[in-house]
Amino acid sequence: MLEFLQFFLIGISVSTFGSLVGAGGGFILTPVLLLLFPSHNSEIIAATSLFVVATNSISGTTAYLRLKRIDVKTGLIYGLAAFPFAILGTILTAKTDRSFYDLFLGTSLLLLCLSLFQGPPKPIALNSEEQANKKNLKEKRIVTRNGKEYHYFFYFKRGIWVSSGLGFLASFFGIGGGPLYVPTMIRFLRIPVHIATATSQFICFLASTTAVIAHTFQGNSKTMVGILIPLAIGAVLGGQIGARISEKVKSDMITKIFIILLGIIACRLLYQGINSFYN
Repeated sequence: MLEFLQFFLIGISVSTFGSLVGAGGGFILTPVLLLLFPSHNSEIIAATSLFVVATNSISGTTAYLRLKRIDVKTGLIYGLAAFPFAILGTILTAKTDRSFYDLFLGTSLLLLCLSLFQGPPKPIALNSEEQANKKNLKEKRIVTRNGKEYHYFFYFKRGIWVSSGLGFLASFFGIGGGPLYVPTMIRFLRIPVHIATATSQFICFLASTTAVIAHTFQGNSKTMVGILIPLAIGAVLGGQIGARISEKVKSDMITKIFIILLGIIACRLLYQGINSFYN
């Protein structure tokens, strides 16, 4: 019972924050599970984390759809582009040594953390559709449930190619893609923060579900069944809570929380990877 409560609280905490920043929670859960279960293979950890990410993403996506903050068409296209590469990621995870996996993930999270210090870029201001076409941009207008309008231009085609690579990394690391998609959509594709976090949650749902199915066929989801249920229950609740809170939190505050937590986890994971490598 104590173990059930422990992992339920981990699930709800991770998923609340993951949904808040549009990252699905996998970027926190995977390192946490790596720290709690140092003897488990990387593919088992990744499969467990992705199952929880998928559950959280379903919950978060449902909440964001009600809030009308998801660019569904763009998210669906990006999710489909990531589909085959997400499957490839699950295969290569099983072939990676655990110490290298910890070091690789820790380094990647730290680099991601450092890249966010610059803050979100200013929206692209254009005066006409003709100018947008010249810059290979797509115009988008989204009105949320509370009446707030987001009118912006972004690099749509660029995102299709980027999504393929991110789908692989998200599946390989078992993080579902949120911490990769959110900063990429904000900085590289120039999508507003609140739309990026909501749409990222939708892409996380597509990519993580694909990866979970692939892991299931490979038999990687069986070992940690005991903790999947409390983590999944917590993930469902956390997904709803995070989406609700996000309406009341400023985008720069979301980014700051994201950077601090990501930096702490990355450093701890690097320490564990280095320690394991030399022992």
